Amino acid sequence: MKPDTSDPFDASWRERVLVMGAVLFIVLSALVYGLLYQPSKTLELIGIIPASVFLVGKFLPMWGASGESNFSPWQLGLVIWILDTFTVLVIVYGLEAFYRFKRLKQKLETIQSNAQLVLRAYPKMKRGAIVAVILFVLFPLAGTGAMVGSFLGILLGLHRYVLIGAVSLGGLLGGMAMAYAATHFGSAVVALRTAQQNLPVKVAIITAVACVIAAIFIWGNRLYKRALQDAATDSGHSR
Repeated sequence: MKPDTSDPFDASWRERVLVMGAVLFIVLSALVYGLLYQPSKTLELIGIIPASVFLVGKFLPMWGASGESNFSPWQLGLVIWILDTFTVLVIVYGLEAFYRFKRLKQKLETIQSNAQLVLRAYPKMKRGAIVAVILFVLFPLAGTGAMVGSFLGILLGLHRYVLIGAVSLGGLLGGMAMAYAATHFGSAVVALRTAQQNLPVKVAIITAVACVIAAIFIWGNRLYKRALQDAATDSGHSR
């Protein structure tokens, strides 16, 4: 796919206000409705959403398979999809405003730099830009996700509508894939559910599952950082 020669983010202020207003309205309405009619589930979401955004990412459905959550893995998979969709919408329509805040600007510049390094490390992404963004968002490794995927799509020249669709689809596929894995986790989930009355066994199983997830998380994070370092080194040599 050839990059769009026009500015893909030259949205009118009316479009920006409409989209950002809709996002804010949906979030506030869901929060108020949830606190009124489903307070326990809403409070759980308030607690686990920051963990999903900053720590566990698309491994969130594993929590739904633990037997300790009010949500099923599939429902938490949909939560991932909603979070990724809202993330790309906020980035696409609110990016200019974020750069006015010094600390946030530094964080965004770091994310954008990482996206540039990924693009240098995997130049073939340009040939299939949409597929590259979808795969990048759905892949459950640390350091990836909707934020870096959005910046990657910007660098690839995708139109904002195409980028929003690609990131949203990647979030949906990634969330559903992890929900499927959590649902079919096998004997560990079954053992966890049958050990509800045995606290030491339950703690041991939860600890074991947490260790496995942490190991995958750390391994993926190291691979990602190594790829960034290699790309940065290659970029330095080419200058």
